[in-house]
Amino acid sequence: MQTFLPYADFAATARVLDRRRLGKQRVETIQVLRALTVPGYGWRHHPAALMWTGYEEALVRYGLEMCARWCDLGHADTCAATLAADLAGARGVREPRAQRRLAAAGELPPWLGDPAFHLSHRSALVRKDPAFYGPAFPGVPDDLPYVWPASDRRPGGEGSHGAAEGG
Repeated sequence: MQTFLPYADFAATARVLDRRRLGKQRVETIQVLRALTVPGYGWRHHPAALMWTGYEEALVRYGLEMCARWCDLGHADTCAATLAADLAGARGVREPRAQRRLAAAGELPPWLGDPAFHLSHRSALVRKDPAFYGPAFPGVPDDLPYVWPASDRRPGGEGSHGAAEGG
């Protein structure tokens, strides 16, 4: 499970992903959101879920950008509606804000924009599909380990800051 972020900009990330990974990101975003918001749902302790803890609206914005790009490429999508409904039900957010508005409100995870984090994702993409991603990310090695950042928020979606709970 992974939310690929070779760039800090969600829309730029959606534009650079190959069709296979772009399609999977829509579903994986739903899985991460549910891991964070549905009691008993699997993946709750996966690093890909933990890093988004407390930033569910930003996660949904990421997913919506993946869905928009998917549709731009001519594919049908049901994931955007699922993401919006799940976020509204779990956190009461009816209209997820644009990334720039989330940034202005301090509602993006602190690891977004960390060069080492984004480089690790570019490396993973080059490793997964060198022919596609090599030209997109020239000079990026294919052997860097993933950087798994922690959230600075506690579970529960109340936006309370504090040490990430890893349990």
